[in-house]
Amino acid sequence: MAQFWYKAIVIPMVLFMGAQVMASPLATAPDTEQVARAERLTQAYEAMYELTRRGTKRGEAGRALRKEENGVWVYDTYTDAAMLFLSDRREHITEFILEGTQVKPLEFHYQRTGTGSNKSLAIQFDYHNESLQQLAGEPISAPWQAGLLDANAVLHQLQIDVALRPLSGLNEWTYPLIDESGRLTEYTFRVVGKETLEVPFGLMDTVKVMRVRETNRRETYFWFSPLHHFTLVQMQQLKEGKEQAKLVLRALNWQG
Repeated sequence: MAQFWYKAIVIPMVLFMGAQVMASPLATAPDTEQVARAERLTQAYEAMYELTRRGTKRGEAGRALRKEENGVWVYDTYTDAAMLFLSDRREHITEFILEGTQVKPLEFHYQRTGTGSNKSLAIQFDYHNESLQQLAGEPISAPWQAGLLDANAVLHQLQIDVALRPLSGLNEWTYPLIDESGRLTEYTFRVVGKETLEVPFGLMDTVKVMRVRETNRRETYFWFSPLHHFTLVQMQQLKEGKEQAKLVLRALNWQG
């Protein structure tokens, strides 16, 4: 029962916290307008979400981005789910800098607590030596790659790239990244259209993006709001056509 619940409710939220590419964000150098737009999108804010499954509330989630005095950005995302006597909390923290239009992670921290086994991971991105350094948690077996992200930073990079579509002409992106187990993988995303959504925060026009998979057994969709710096408005995961989890925006506060 517990194992099924984790897979159905919590594991789909991993992306909430993003080689070879068809349309790589590293393929061409960004122009000054693209860089300026990426900088405008990277602003301090806090967003709160309701976590539901098939219309029933199962918890909450949040995202926060802030800038430290040394110029490093800290991106903190979490999900907190509960059902009956089961609980699961997951937090991802990425420290990064923005170089042009590219998110460059410096450190990635992941922690899972609740019913069942706890888990943690902490790694450092060593650009000078082009290596990954383990700080805590699972061993790291992933090789270094240019443009490497983590399971948390990938969503902010996607947010930037979706916003830059009118300038870049791209509608699909593939990102190499380190997952919560310290393994190298890659995620591909594609813009599939526009939709107007009614969420607790209000009525919002959005750009809809899907994660591209080898099969359609599992589907993951993201909705970003152009009028709110392409903030994530909604995320939904389906398995064999049935909703497994959904995040909907409840509150959004810009800082500074």
